[in-house]
Amino acid sequence: MRDRVQQVIDRLRPAFDTTEVILLGVKDGIVRVQVFAPGCHGGPPKEATVAILEEELKAEIPEIKEVVAD
Repeated sequence: MRDRVQQVIDRLRPAFDTTEVILLGVKDGIVRVQVFAPGCHGGPPKEATVAILEEELKAEIPEIKEVVAD
């Protein structure tokens, strides 16, 4: 499942612009990521990035329950 999650992150990367998303792990349907959002220098804020990612992951991988940013 980790590979499938990483594929979605990679596909969404252009939409995140300068915001960096690093996959930390996937366990029991919970995806843990680290998000580096540079703020006003382009890219969506951290909360929006997590929301976009969660929506896309849940749509493509039904086993995903939640995305948590550490």
